Amino acid sequence: MTVKSVVKRTDKTPLGTLLSILTSFEVMARYLELKLQRHQVSLIRFNIMSALAKRGGEMTPSEIAEAVFREKNTITAAINTLEREGLVHREPSIDDRRSVKVMITEKGWDEVNHLSPIAQELSQEALSCLDKNNIEDLVEIMRSLRASLLPKVTKASADGKRSNNEVSQRNR
Repeated sequence: MTVKSVVKRTDKTPLGTLLSILTSFEVMARYLELKLQRHQVSLIRFNIMSALAKRGGEMTPSEIAEAVFREKNTITAAINTLEREGLVHREPSIDDRRSVKVMITEKGWDEVNHLSPIAQELSQEALSCLDKNNIEDLVEIMRSLRASLLPKVTKASADGKRSNNEVSQRNR
């Protein structure tokens, strides 16, 4: 039996492309999780604090969930932890008594400022295999995918909530 050289094969079908994107995302997320663990920060914590910082340090839990693309119950649990650690606090909304705003505390801003250069370094490390043109192309491609899929996800989520509400009402 002879040993044949392994030929690098690329699956260029839509499914192969989708799986490649998903795998790349999972690898990148895991890479960031491992790197952030060295600084005692989870990826969800990093995402929430970054989203808050981008928006001036103040958002509703629903806005945070939308910004980091996570379920509201996941965000609520993470906010509870951040609040216990003194990084954020909740305040009733002036506009809507039923709503709260999550606000970064001084200690939270200290963490954001501490993590910012670390995030820059991790970003440069993670993307070091790409040149400037590749990065610009990648950003544009990802933006196009989001623009195409986000309305479909939003509609499907709304349809799912309506179906769940209808089932709940029928079960009463």
